[in-house]
Amino acid sequence: MYEGGAVMAWDILGASIGWDEFFFLFFAVVTVAAAVLVLYSKEIVRSVMWLALAFMGVAFTYIFLGAEFLALIQILIYVGAVSVLMLFGIMLTKRKLLGGDRQ
Repeated sequence: MYEGGAVMAWDILGASIGWDEFFFLFFAVVTVAAAVLVLYSKEIVRSVMWLALAFMGVAFTYIFLGAEFLALIQILIYVGAVSVLMLFGIMLTKRKLLGGDRQ
């Protein structure tokens, strides 16, 4: 389990995966899953929340690439501004309900 003094996450068929690769793969899977759930979500509010999670996953990818400033900008602009703007736009838009007389 110890190879060259580094702690490994696990051994897969003799190939050791370090903690940094493990977390990168974890965040990559979460990001791709959130992006797919944006497409297949029936409710638009949940779709925007999945989109915010996908944006956070991209920010973590920037951190793994060593671009902390881009990660901060990604969080501030996309997660903080675009996602919140979409949520406010959805909540403030007057929708006509299909099943009732209310508007």
